[in-house]
Amino acid sequence: MIAPAIWIICALLVGSVLYLTSNLVVPIVTATLAYLALRPSVVRLCGKGFPKPLASGLVMLMLFTAISLALGMLLQSASYWISRAPQTASQLHGQLKTVRQPLVVLDRMQQKLGELSAEADGDAKTLTVDTEKPDLVDETVLVNSTGKLLAFLGGIAVLTFFMLATGDDLLNRLLYVMPDEQQRHEMLELTSHIQDAIGRYLGQITLINIGLGLAVTVAMWLIGMPTPLLWGTMATLFNYIPYVGALAATALVALAALAAFGNPWSAFLTALLFWSLTAVEGQFITPSILGRTLRVGPVVVLVAVAFWGFLWGMPGIFLAVPMLIVLRQVFGQFTSTRPLAVVLGEEPGGHTEPPHRVEDDKPISAVA
Repeated sequence: MIAPAIWIICALLVGSVLYLTSNLVVPIVTATLAYLALRPSVVRLCGKGFPKPLASGLVMLMLFTAISLALGMLLQSASYWISRAPQTASQLHGQLKTVRQPLVVLDRMQQKLGELSAEADGDAKTLTVDTEKPDLVDETVLVNSTGKLLAFLGGIAVLTFFMLATGDDLLNRLLYVMPDEQQRHEMLELTSHIQDAIGRYLGQITLINIGLGLAVTVAMWLIGMPTPLLWGTMATLFNYIPYVGALAATALVALAALAAFGNPWSAFLTALLFWSLTAVEGQFITPSILGRTLRVGPVVVLVAVAFWGFLWGMPGIFLAVPMLIVLRQVFGQFTSTRPLAVVLGEEPGGHTEPPHRVEDDKPISAVA
């Protein structure tokens, strides 16, 4: 009974440390995953005669050029909705009771002040009342949030560059301090497996998401939805969040379509079209391509998204699946933690007799 208690206490302590040090740990983890995913590209450039710092800089430049283009298209299209924000809110105010509810208090205040003003006029006194509705976007919060985001991305970029340029030296020093060749071999093998799995997943999911974004852009353009490029870019970015991202994007598309078309039925059909494209991608395309890389069920993925999102917020949500792959590879290297790796999708292996499987058309008691 002591061993399980120790494991639980250690897990709680590690989770507490990860939660309290998220501002420090998240950039390091993100940069490490980026290093593992981008190192093969640096190796190819070095093989063609490029110095390693130059090769690392070129890879980082290409990566941030792609990210800047995506964000530029997103912001350019989003400016259309930002400029129409008051009109859009007014339309939604008239069509959605849930949107109108927060403004009831302000309307009642205006009505009460109007009554007080009328009473003051009756007493031959003048009472001037100025009311101003709150802005939809707080510029101070927007500037502060943008500054924090840029600092976060800048820190990750600098750390990733130095990992690509000099990270192999750190790995070689870690190998040097290991006591025997067997442990060095296991360390290199584990690092290689993690690098292959992370690189394969990120490469494949990026191509899938870009294809989904193109399909959504064309579909939104064909039905006359404003700023189709925005919805295609949003579909590409949100699809990095398994299951939850598609639902959140569908909800945003539904609200935008309701404001654009002014018809709940048209908004429903637009959202249904968007969701159908994400459903086809999620149910058929992604499993057929990522079947070997992401051998895990939706329940485990959603739990991972909730867990890392709770610890690290939005960055944790995006890092949930890569962290799941890393933990599966690490747990699979040790006998004591291999059962956890199997739960996370690793092949059971070994010579253990496989259990009777629970069938879809039979109760669990039948298997028992």
